[in-house]
Amino acid sequence: MSPRQSMARVVAVGALVVSAGASLHASSTPAHASAQASATYTIAVSLPFNELAELANGIRNAVTVAVDQANASHLVAGVTFKVSSLDDTINGQHDGGKDQQNALQFIGDSTVIGEVGPLNSSAAKVSMPTYNKAGLVQISPSNTNPDLTATAFRAKYEPTTASSHAPITYFRTCSTDVYQGRDAALYVKKIGVKSVFVTDNRGTYGIGLANYFKAEAKTLGLNVLGSAELDDQSIASSAQSVAANIAAKKPDLVYFGGEYGSKGGAEILADDLRKAGLKNVIFMGGDGIFAQDFINGSSSGGATSALATNVGRDITTDPNAKAFVKAEGKYFPGTKPAAYDGYAYDAALVIIRAFARAVHSGQIKVGDAMSTSNRLVVARQVAATSDLIGSTGKLGFDANGDSSNHLFSVYRVTGSGKSAHWKFAAIAPQQ
Repeated sequence: MSPRQSMARVVAVGALVVSAGASLHASSTPAHASAQASATYTIAVSLPFNELAELANGIRNAVTVAVDQANASHLVAGVTFKVSSLDDTINGQHDGGKDQQNALQFIGDSTVIGEVGPLNSSAAKVSMPTYNKAGLVQISPSNTNPDLTATAFRAKYEPTTASSHAPITYFRTCSTDVYQGRDAALYVKKIGVKSVFVTDNRGTYGIGLANYFKAEAKTLGLNVLGSAELDDQSIASSAQSVAANIAAKKPDLVYFGGEYGSKGGAEILADDLRKAGLKNVIFMGGDGIFAQDFINGSSSGGATSALATNVGRDITTDPNAKAFVKAEGKYFPGTKPAAYDGYAYDAALVIIRAFARAVHSGQIKVGDAMSTSNRLVVARQVAATSDLIGSTGKLGFDANGDSSNHLFSVYRVTGSGKSAHWKFAAIAPQQ
């Protein structure tokens, strides 16, 4: 069976999870099932499949590509890797408690060597201590909240590490909102925007991103006309009143910290700004709105010419990502890379290679259960990662688990109607 045939089997088996309206919240799907193995080990993913489907599906697809490639190359003799995925939403919204429940389920599976996820920073804040106490590595391709790796919060989020000599267990392949908010403001200044209004949706991610953007905008001398928040318990109605307030100020640009969708509110606010009379205002957000679903969800022109930043370089033109994009396209025909696919692929690559080094060095034997001590071996190997080339370039982490890659790109919505799509505009300026 070829890798592509194997992936077709994976897609078929996991179709309920991959679909946006999945009713089955868990899936455990072996990749490259033809491999002759004496032991199976698992990469776990916990993602909001029933909220941010485009982004979550992309992450899972990317991890599956990495897993299948490792199996096809027989990276670790006698080992087959597989993917196990769980949904972390409750009533269609990502939930930290649910992500923590998923963590406990993964920890109880003695084949799990690491998790790629979660997608949302607010979910990570709840599940991180659980993973840390069990010594299980998690690498997020999309958590941009700076607090997660700050030493000031180590005791809160990685309590075992803080109280002992145990290694850190949380890492991320993406950069943080310290850079994303700053770079977005620098870009706004560069294109001639004079006045801005800053909004968010009261989420952990949204508040932080909006505050970093606002602080840098003020430093750059932009006229910050005000700020407001959507009511996370009543997104639709609050968006109307916020839009009316903003319309009276007549800013050049409205910046939004938050996600798209009925629980995030990005396209709802963007549409209400147009309805309130701001026909030419620029709507801008971060990686949380960088999805085709944001554009498709806009029904009143709010997404027209919108701007968004996203982690790293443009995956469709980055030479480092060429092989991955080609592989993902073959394995999942008809789908385009979503915002975090490259970073998810690299996260899985790091975990798999860390496990492989542990086996090759004799620290873990094929067939061993992934006890806390074995999981800590993987954590140390992840921390030691350097000079590994992935789809986003050279991979490595600092002492706090942060990536050394702080680049962000800017995208603009081009076209109209069904042809509207995100198009790369520029690498965001950096100080």
